[in-house]
Amino acid sequence: MNQGNVSATINTFTDATAQFLQQQMQVRRLTPRECERLQGFPDDYTNIPGASDTTRYKALGNSMAVNVMQAIGQRIQMVSEIAK
Repeated sequence: MNQGNVSATINTFTDATAQFLQQQMQVRRLTPRECERLQGFPDDYTNIPGASDTTRYKALGNSMAVNVMQAIGQRIQMVSEIAK
């Protein structure tokens, strides 16, 4: 933290193959586990035998966040019950 208890902003960038985190002008690739956590999956959910990190990133990139899908499902259920 700097003076006044204000934290610096962390910028994230995404390209077709990887997610990046920029801190203090250094770029660090997010680990597959960090990406899983950000999307609401359990740790090592994509860590199947023989899967490379690239494959895990692709699997996560093609998935949908758990909490978002849960919210959509709840809304669909709510509308279905109202429509009865």
